Amino acid sequence: MNVRKPLPPQLATRSFSVPEARFLGVSRGRLSASDLVSPTRGVRVPWGSNATPTTLVRPLLDLMPDAVASFMSAAQIWGLPLPLVHERDPTIHVTRPPGTPRSARPGVACHRMHLADHDVVMLDGVRVTSRERTWLDLAGVLPLSHLVAIGDYLVCEHPADFPVPQIPFVNIEDMRRYIDTKGRVRGLPAARHALARVRVGADSVPETLLRLAEVEAGLPEPTLNYVIRDPLGRAVAWPDQAFVDLRLAVQYDGEHHRSAQQQASDNWRNRMVADLGWDQLIVSAADVRRREWSGVARLVEARLKRLATSRRELSA
Repeated sequence: MNVRKPLPPQLATRSFSVPEARFLGVSRGRLSASDLVSPTRGVRVPWGSNATPTTLVRPLLDLMPDAVASFMSAAQIWGLPLPLVHERDPTIHVTRPPGTPRSARPGVACHRMHLADHDVVMLDGVRVTSRERTWLDLAGVLPLSHLVAIGDYLVCEHPADFPVPQIPFVNIEDMRRYIDTKGRVRGLPAARHALARVRVGADSVPETLLRLAEVEAGLPEPTLNYVIRDPLGRAVAWPDQAFVDLRLAVQYDGEHHRSAQQQASDNWRNRMVADLGWDQLIVSAADVRRREWSGVARLVEARLKRLATSRRELSA
């Protein structure tokens, strides 16, 4: 019975390039063993290792010194909220300078374009396009709504009186200045179109998609980062969206709202909001599955119309 020779300790739990393994004395036969996965030529991943987008792309960049992780691979490395089909796509995306030799590698999408020095950063030892450049590159690939959602994610900011204050990954003004410096880049018109719809204060993709559906339905754009306060000025609630004139708070409650602790917190929030004279509309993932975003936007529209009618009747 043949006993498989262990890999060197420094290779046993991470992806690596074939040249690195050969330098450490691993035989060609061992590199062909069934416990090693080959996502592309010249790269091996030990079966069962905790592979991440960064560890998968690192050995490939060792083989291609002029390449940079980009597009979907850069988005995965940065943790951007991609659509599921792209989040699970195992294809490795790299960008190389124009004029470099073509190298067909299964499992690798090689883009060729010029990148400015500020378009590339080092992250955990990997050359990767910056968040801003990655977003610009995605503009040539993703639908507008998802591009806006990723833009919202990048610029999301919450002030100090929010339960979880947050500083943005990219300041929205810096994002605008960055896009303004670019010319003749694939996806640039789409990026400009999307950036005009990016807003500060959206915490999740569903919140963005709901806002876009409301605007598409002709509703006034909701206020984000609004704080509902009691008569003493104390912060009571932080609605995902606020239609301030009609005192309507809209909340998107995702799956984490199913826990008993979160439900108790939500119930307290709902009572406090109602006591302060605000109406509230709770939107769930089930609502979206049944009605789609356009149908949920119609629910918001109906509630706004009802509140407007009640106000007119009270003032008559």
